[in-house]
Amino acid sequence: MDRGRRSESAELLAIVFVGILLKLFAGRSSLTESGILLPGYDEYYHMRRILYTVNHFPGTLWFDSYLNYPYGFNITWPPLFDQISAALCLALGQQDHETIAVFVPVIIGSIAVAVVYYLVKELFGREVALLSAFMTVLAPYYLLYTMLGAMDHHCLEVLMHLISLLFVVLAITRSNKKYHFTVLAGIAMAALAYTWQGADVYLGIFLVYAAVKMALDLKSGSSSKDITTTLLAAYCIALILVLPFWNTPWMSPSFIGLAAMIFALSIMFALSRIVAGRSSSWKAFLLGIVLLGLVFVILSALTGGLFGVGGLIHSGLDYIWGGKMIGKIGEAEPLIYDSETFYQVVFSGLGLNLLFSLAALAAFVACIRREVGAKKQGQILLLVWAVCTIVLTFGQSRFLYLSTISMGILISILFFFALGLIERQMVEAGQKAPKWLAAGLLLILILPTLADTISFAENTPPAVDKDWHQSLIWLKNNSDATSFYDNPDKNAEYSIMNWWDYGNWILYISKRPVVSNNFQAGVMDAAKFYLSEDEDDATAVLDARGSRYILTDYKLIYSKLPAITTWVNEDVNSYMRREDQGSKIALIPLQRLFNTTLARLYLFDAVGMGHFRLIYESGTFFGESSAQGEVKVFEYVPGALIRVKTDPGQRVGALLNMTSNQGRAFTYVNEASQNGDAFEMRVPYSTESRYETHAVGPYLIFAGNETGVNAQSLDVSESDVLGGNTIEIGFSRKLI
Repeated sequence: MDRGRRSESAELLAIVFVGILLKLFAGRSSLTESGILLPGYDEYYHMRRILYTVNHFPGTLWFDSYLNYPYGFNITWPPLFDQISAALCLALGQQDHETIAVFVPVIIGSIAVAVVYYLVKELFGREVALLSAFMTVLAPYYLLYTMLGAMDHHCLEVLMHLISLLFVVLAITRSNKKYHFTVLAGIAMAALAYTWQGADVYLGIFLVYAAVKMALDLKSGSSSKDITTTLLAAYCIALILVLPFWNTPWMSPSFIGLAAMIFALSIMFALSRIVAGRSSSWKAFLLGIVLLGLVFVILSALTGGLFGVGGLIHSGLDYIWGGKMIGKIGEAEPLIYDSETFYQVVFSGLGLNLLFSLAALAAFVACIRREVGAKKQGQILLLVWAVCTIVLTFGQSRFLYLSTISMGILISILFFFALGLIERQMVEAGQKAPKWLAAGLLLILILPTLADTISFAENTPPAVDKDWHQSLIWLKNNSDATSFYDNPDKNAEYSIMNWWDYGNWILYISKRPVVSNNFQAGVMDAAKFYLSEDEDDATAVLDARGSRYILTDYKLIYSKLPAITTWVNEDVNSYMRREDQGSKIALIPLQRLFNTTLARLYLFDAVGMGHFRLIYESGTFFGESSAQGEVKVFEYVPGALIRVKTDPGQRVGALLNMTSNQGRAFTYVNEASQNGDAFEMRVPYSTESRYETHAVGPYLIFAGNETGVNAQSLDVSESDVLGGNTIEIGFSRKLI
């Protein structure tokens, strides 16, 4: 190897090494004294699936009875990321598979840096490639998916897409090895389909490029045969490789999409040949595509979807561009959908990068105009790809993990284009470019990215914070263990009622089945439960879902309430009023919120309810006069039925002084209603100390009116509460 190659390899390795250090630093919080804490939400289910795959390799988890309890849930995540992670764990032969697996995203992200380098080097040379690789290291949103512990398939999804892009570019620019690179491109496309169910979104970019290329070829009088055969071959190879699983829920969208793209590409090529044969304008080709698209829409409507293709396209476009997830799932929301998100983007590092990228697109077009031959065609593909990734991001902000890479490449192109332009103008003016010019220009262009990267790297604590983690560990240690966790093909004994955000945490850390999780299974019942305004309605949901425990937290009321109400088409303003108090916006709870099961549990510790009892609260408190633990765990119990016989026309109730596991004193109060010749009320707490949250004395049972009150102490056993037993007492004379 000559000195130039050694220098180039050393430079690339240095950038990759910096990237590894950054990824390790950003994910440092995942390594704790108490074990591995993953940074987000889906990571916990990926880790569950990885550990299952380690024990059943190469088989993986396709149905999980611990989700959407008691119905279970079919997993539609393609398995490649989990299988690669499991294979590495098995190859290293260590028992601590969690610790090995958390390094997989770091490895994948480092490979992606090298792929970007070779992609850009092929089209723009070594210097632009080095800066692009460095910008990929800094890409803040991709960093979040490739740092230590970021166990999510999106890191591999981006890598496989970049690899397929690289091989298509190489197939275009290196005609002597065209077929080799075409085969590799097809393999990479198939690997993408085995990684992400939405692979069609990325594979369709090549179809967009084909349409652009055909129009430009018609305009210049060139043939589109080479690019058509290249893409057709790659698509066909990918189709063959996904064929064994074509009818599975996790692969059928990619199979149908690939088949549709092959058909569409063939039709477009035939249309271009017809236009060329008749010496028509290239504009006729674009018009023909539009007309064919309209015909497809009509036929799809008349035939019920044309073998599923129409439905797939419609559902995909509706999902990405329909704004269906606004207020429901943050990462699936459009980048900008109201004035607030507009200002958030515009006045941010991301907003500056978008502006730089717009300028870079103009520079990119200028570079393409100066280029000739196969390299020009590759640059057109890269340009189309960059535009498409940014457009996708405006549809769903999740695509920032890809578009920030394309923005980095565009900014790299802009830097060298602008630097060359300035230097040429200064030479023409007889001036010498100052030494600081390159450094100053580079700093201006990368500063927004660098600032976001530093912010992300310094502030990436696990989402399952101290309170949540400790609460889930407590739940695991203080509730009955459930069966079939390691082989979840049968129903366990009971479930946890929870909001979907926390489902994967509960499942993995507490090892308990959940009603709702981050796949949004069970979310409607969860929303109905939390917003129910009658205890019978709430318990009906719990009975149907086999739930024994309920988890609530501060954010469900003061942060996530809009999402909960959106899922069931309720107006959040009927529960909470936003009040502008000058320097801050205050959230004022309304009576309807106080009526909900969520508020009655979290804010009032189940006062007035007969089937719910607080059994744990975490150590971080919110509020002032009535402070509440951040996380609260409630138990759903039959409750002891207290029947009080007394004179009619009185009010009868029970009062019990309590202390939580954190030492917070509170009082449980309930009021009885008349049933026949007695007053009845159901109470959830015993006067025995089963949990650290316990009664500090007996119940005070009272009955009376304005003329006087009777009172009596009463002990209620744990067996009375759990057995739903009836306790009868009577008052004969007024004592007070």
